[in-house]
Amino acid sequence: MRRPHPYIHARYPDGLELVRPAGARVPVPPLPPGYTLRPCEDRDAGSWLELFALAWPDTGALAHIRTHALPGGFLVVEHHATQQLVASCVAFKPESPERHPHDGSLGWLVTDPAHARRGLAAALAATVTNRLVDEAYACPWLNTEDDRLAAIRLYLRLGWRPHLYTDGMEQRWRAVFARLAEPFHPDRCVT
Repeated sequence: MRRPHPYIHARYPDGLELVRPAGARVPVPPLPPGYTLRPCEDRDAGSWLELFALAWPDTGALAHIRTHALPGGFLVVEHHATQQLVASCVAFKPESPERHPHDGSLGWLVTDPAHARRGLAAALAATVTNRLVDEAYACPWLNTEDDRLAAIRLYLRLGWRPHLYTDGMEQRWRAVFARLAEPFHPDRCVT
């Protein structure tokens, strides 16, 4: 049985957003031996749902992903020895009619805790970021929670920038950067 992440419940009605203004592709770090990054296939549904449940309660995410993922944008990492999916991330088509009506998004980055700290999330997030760059979106976006510090640190390294889209966001981002022990630069944020 896999050990799940502790569920992180939203403390605020609005999630934190990061955006990545149009820019260059990013380097994709290599995976360690014994892992393959590939598109998710229909035969993977059971293993993917098991992986997803390690981080979030299932709310119909698989059906949503199948409908809204970019072609080739639903990615997984398979562990050869166990033939289990141990990480996943999705590049989504534009679907939000509010702030981002014409821009795709990065979503549902998850890694099995038993396979953490091996660069799997970095390879997936970089690959998905590049998939969004390839679509030439003006400003791809993602949504996360204040307590997902490892993911936020990774997104920042990939050139994603805090989006100060509503009142109180700057204070929340200042608190996140303090917890990351990183300086906060308001001029590097997008408003």
